[in-house]
Amino acid sequence: MKIILTLILTVLSIQITFGQVATIQDPEGWTNVRKAPDGKSETILKIYENEVFWYDYEKTDQEQEWISIYIPKNNYCLEKSDTDFIVGFIHRTRLLPLELLEGYSGNNFKFEYHISDFDSTNRIIDKQDGKWVTAIGGRPVWGTDGNFPITQVDNIKVVVDGQEIEIHEVFYSDIYECDNEISIYKNSDTYFVYQSNSDGAGAYEIVWVFDKIGLKQRLVGTII
Repeated sequence: MKIILTLILTVLSIQITFGQVATIQDPEGWTNVRKAPDGKSETILKIYENEVFWYDYEKTDQEQEWISIYIPKNNYCLEKSDTDFIVGFIHRTRLLPLELLEGYSGNNFKFEYHISDFDSTNRIIDKQDGKWVTAIGGRPVWGTDGNFPITQVDNIKVVVDGQEIEIHEVFYSDIYECDNEISIYKNSDTYFVYQSNSDGAGAYEIVWVFDKIGLKQRLVGTII
């Protein structure tokens, strides 16, 4: 019983260290991101409807007027470092957590990974101290904590309103340990694919954002 309780607490501690993913709700279609939690503070940028970002779940409660958010500097999160995000504040009435969007289960949108066992053949693998994997093919490694990945993504099939969307290899060549257990949300004509992946220690979240034109954003990583 003690072992089971320890495992439960460990899982919970991992879950709550993740930021939650959200977009905005604003009749203007955009909202100001402030430098400090104050409506008179400097506006550092604007964030638009259906753009996704992380917010600090642990510091968010019903009495808090301003929410700290973490916005990726790159719409597709193609790098991996602690400085890839801009930290700012939005009013809590503008925050729309992803899980509060309409869950989607229709036939107009399909998303599927094509997955295989990891293959290191003819791939340049960078290591730290001769053993910890830090990059594969010059790209970051999401999903492991220094070990070799077990699985890789070979392709992604995406169909929006009957039209297949081509996904370039650069968008999936750095993500590992994926499966097809995903959550799909919809807001107007935009679809969000959410997933949490890892080999155990290398946990990360990924959100794909699509409309009928194609891939609009890829949010990947954590705010730990």
